[in-house]
Amino acid sequence: MKDVLIAAIIYTILFVILTTPVTDPIGDLSVASLQKLHYLVSEIVFWIATFYICASATYGAFARQDRFCLSQMHPHLNRIFNLILIVSPFLAVFWNVRFVFLFLGLLLFSHLRSKTDEEKKIDFSKSRALSNMVLLPLFTVALMLMTINGYYVTSVLNLGSTNTEIVSENVSR
Repeated sequence: MKDVLIAAIIYTILFVILTTPVTDPIGDLSVASLQKLHYLVSEIVFWIATFYICASATYGAFARQDRFCLSQMHPHLNRIFNLILIVSPFLAVFWNVRFVFLFLGLLLFSHLRSKTDEEKKIDFSKSRALSNMVLLPLFTVALMLMTINGYYVTSVLNLGSTNTEIVSENVSR
């Protein structure tokens, strides 16, 4: 649950940043310049939390291979899930951030389906399944809040590329 706490703290900072209105100029900065700076800071904080989620769960993805309980009945589906589980954090960072949903969903599925004797002894409130159940809505709210503010996050390769029409539209509101 430590990773959930760290991600929650970072996303809380993001929520504060995104709910702070940028309506008045500060010093020599115009409202449009502040809006662009607001976008950049918001996106950087969003990506810090997303990187943390992907990095902390990537180890789990490698450790959770063949834990879908599909090996005997559906071996090909099991291999496909394993491949997607390992590749999705990299796709989330470099192609489209929405792969985090797939990544966390598959991790949750593997934790719920695979119950070794050791895993059965773990209290659900301390399990990784609960962590993934909490991270999914937390990430969803962060992505929704970014989108509501007109900050369409896709990949880290598009960091800081904002549509000036969206910024102008948000400033005029």
